[in-house]
Amino acid sequence: MIIREQAQHFIMIEQHEHARLSGEIASRLLPELFIQDTYKKDVLYAIYEHDRAWIRVDQVPIWNDKEKEPYYFVNYPYPVKLKMYQAGIEEVEEHSPYAAYLVSHHFTQFPDIQNGTDEFSIAFCEEEEHRQQRLRRAAAPQEAEVVDQHSRLLEFCDDLSLYVCMNEPGVTKQEEHPWFKNGLTQVSTADPDAPSLQAKWLDSQTVQVTPSPFAAPFQTELSYKRVSKQWIEEKGLSDAYEQTPEMKQALHFR
Repeated sequence: MIIREQAQHFIMIEQHEHARLSGEIASRLLPELFIQDTYKKDVLYAIYEHDRAWIRVDQVPIWNDKEKEPYYFVNYPYPVKLKMYQAGIEEVEEHSPYAAYLVSHHFTQFPDIQNGTDEFSIAFCEEEEHRQQRLRRAAAPQEAEVVDQHSRLLEFCDDLSLYVCMNEPGVTKQEEHPWFKNGLTQVSTADPDAPSLQAKWLDSQTVQVTPSPFAAPFQTELSYKRVSKQWIEEKGLSDAYEQTPEMKQALHFR
């Protein structure tokens, strides 16, 4: 779950919905960013499905008593989260081994996992390294630069979708979530010294990315729930979430 706290509500966005938005972003990128068409469907599948591990969990959100908020993707119980990630990778592999490689690699690059010294992080990285070696031999492009570029596209689309989900629509650059103060992941590995891409809300519906990586401006939407804090207190988080109607946020990218 992704959450934004407001005075009387929590904005709650399911992870798979965030991933769907990531996929919509990916599908609108300049074609040449994929380098070759051969693997484009696999790359798009990886981006659309990279957070499918959260589908079942997000149906029944749980309350964090310590923080007085719903658990979300950053502070969700860590050992459970890692097991979920692996279950999601396995589901992706059933459809596309190369997509599973990209998703596995994506997760093992997360700083808390990659740099973790706890037994859960170490075991996860070891198991996923074995998986990545197997999948790369069996299904990945031979050219390392192609694989690196596809990994970069997943990271960029994840970043931009999180930018939308974690910021209030129309927020100023000064009030953005701190994760995005220095820009987004560079969309191409061709020029490693190129400046980061910058995202900016122009109004409550429009996000501008500079320089634009898109083939053309496009419109889409994001589903979310605006869950009342009073309802949570009265009903409990699970019932309050279930009974809150879904809403749609219109989005324009340029």
